Amino acid sequence: MTPHSWRARAYYRDMDGVLRLVEARGPSSAAAQRNIQVKLKERQTPRYGIVTAKDRINTLIDVFLVEMEASDKADRTKDKYSYCVKKYIKPALGSVRISEVTSGVVDHFIRTLVSDVGSSTARSCGAVLSWMFKVALRHDAVTVNPVVGVSIPKNSTAKPKALNMEQYRDLRAKLIAWEQAPTLGRPRTQELHEIADFLVGTGLRPGELLALHWKEIDLESEPPTASINATIIRTTRGGVRIQDHPKSRHGVRRLTLPAFLVVELRKRRQHQETASSPNPTNLVFPSSTGTICDANNVGKVWRKAADSIGYNWVTFRTLRKSNATVVARTMGAEAAAYQLGHSKIAMTQEHYIEEYKEALDTRAVLDGFVTLPDGDAVTPPSPDKAEAPEEEDDC
Repeated sequence: MTPHSWRARAYYRDMDGVLRLVEARGPSSAAAQRNIQVKLKERQTPRYGIVTAKDRINTLIDVFLVEMEASDKADRTKDKYSYCVKKYIKPALGSVRISEVTSGVVDHFIRTLVSDVGSSTARSCGAVLSWMFKVALRHDAVTVNPVVGVSIPKNSTAKPKALNMEQYRDLRAKLIAWEQAPTLGRPRTQELHEIADFLVGTGLRPGELLALHWKEIDLESEPPTASINATIIRTTRGGVRIQDHPKSRHGVRRLTLPAFLVVELRKRRQHQETASSPNPTNLVFPSSTGTICDANNVGKVWRKAADSIGYNWVTFRTLRKSNATVVARTMGAEAAAYQLGHSKIAMTQEHYIEEYKEALDTRAVLDGFVTLPDGDAVTPPSPDKAEAPEEEDDC
């Protein structure tokens, strides 16, 4: 073109089948050729691509959010993923071009999240990024998913800790005393111990309990049962509402009710029938105004009560673990997994069943290895024949 301006041109067949002329310039012949090679390498005109490699992550986020809203993901999952995008992904990666996001970039982003906010949030953001780049793959904006191969640390969880029956009876007595204690202002709820009884007696999630209707409880059958097929959720779109299915498909189950719960439920139903408080939705545990009870609000009251009675380590999940532990030790881990609505027994064992630390009495099965002569039989000493301790020397 001029002594210091060179132009390189080439025909490039785009993905739509059309041959187009592409050109690039440089200060020398070699520079112009290098520039056109880079241009041809980056050039993409996908047939149906909404995003390209040159677009920024913000554009990919917009496409991802539309797809996520149209998916069959649970509303709470959509809320969590939207929050991850808004709070973490967009500020950190929003202005980066799609082609510039490599596995190293993703790994650095995840490691930063782990150190700043913890591994749980990092894993959620990793799941969102993986989904986003699957969208980019379908639009030919990338050739590989950069999230694949990135190691996201697992959450470090403590060993399950459950209440034994003696501890729960003590907690229950103190909880009732806390409910009945005089207080200034609004009186305390009188049904917190009933909620605790139901959770420890069935292993339900709080949301499943608060979504339970009277029509789903059969106190006259043998054995009495409760059918679990819904849960309470809170979303940014619809507020507090009843979701027509539990947390997972394995959460749909029918549980038997222990005798103490049958007695409590009969008293509760009779009280609701004679009371003037409204209950148009026929819930077993409605709010004081007859509406859906928010599990988060009930949890706040529980934490306040637990701190006051000296059981600050006990949460609603602890009651669920207590149920699972008792069921597992008497009927096996598989029965505990069904009771809790889990699909994997390993998860129940790892996160809900407290480790058994007491010595098992296995003498009945192990004594058969060796037959002792009659004179060598081992008999436990009688308390009244126990040997007296030797007297110590004065010196």
